[in-house]
Amino acid sequence: MKISTLRDLFHSQLAPLYDEREIDAIFFIYIENKFDIKKHQYFLNSDQQLRDERDEMRGDLKALSKGMPIQYIIGETIFCGLPFQVNPSVLIPRPETEELVEMILRQKAERKFLLLSEEKVADGGKPPSDGRGDKKRGSLYRILDLCTGSGAIAVTLAKNIKNANVWATDISKEALETARKNAMHNNVEITFLHHDVLKENISFLPDNLDIIVSNPPYIPQNERDNLHKNVVDYEPDVALFVPDINPLIFYNAIAHIAKKILHKGGLLYFETHEKFHSELSAMLAETGFKEIELWNDINNKPRFISCKKL
Repeated sequence: MKISTLRDLFHSQLAPLYDEREIDAIFFIYIENKFDIKKHQYFLNSDQQLRDERDEMRGDLKALSKGMPIQYIIGETIFCGLPFQVNPSVLIPRPETEELVEMILRQKAERKFLLLSEEKVADGGKPPSDGRGDKKRGSLYRILDLCTGSGAIAVTLAKNIKNANVWATDISKEALETARKNAMHNNVEITFLHHDVLKENISFLPDNLDIIVSNPPYIPQNERDNLHKNVVDYEPDVALFVPDINPLIFYNAIAHIAKKILHKGGLLYFETHEKFHSELSAMLAETGFKEIELWNDINNKPRFISCKKL
């Protein structure tokens, strides 16, 4: 089969679900993963013959035509330039979440936040211990990613902040197993913990944290019908949806956890639903956080919030 013929098959079979631009994006991801043919190579020689894997391609196209995301079919995606395994136990990391990570890294580079040890030394004190035998506390950022999913946020921060201790939690044991594999694949050390943020027990979580970050479930159930088939039918509900009557349920729980285990001056970062940006900001202020900043994403939609424990 010529590669141009395969492209025509993608367009004919996926047209009911996607527009032409999206189909091409899926096609070029597919051929790079399956045949190691990059987009520019396709245009240099669109008549090249593919090796005979018709049964496999037929099965993949059938799954795609039913709405299965291309990332689940090839089993991986790229996030902030790093490879991540994905499967139906975890959400597929979005470009908006890349923006959140990049924002944290940029603020670190601009020294918008300090280590607990740096703040103490600036006040004339000694670098603190966390009380749990961490002798190197004075030189390490302490970061916790709640509702980690594939581990994309935690792994990327650990990869880019060399002097960091990183923890990550999730309610799904299957998601945690995927996140562990992603940490190993990207050669970073992360402590993964099985944890339901809606439960009160936080005694096993680290404390004296510099940063807590979370992209928790935030889509109200009444918006389910507005989502694409490839999201609703394939990505995990537990990582997507919240009750209509309490859409801030995860943010409220995480804010109260953060009040207990962030150090003074520690920062809390959220990805949010654009409809609840102002409500979330008000809740954080009521909980006692200060320096609350609201951020838009690349599409100019309200998407991120950061705040500080004082």
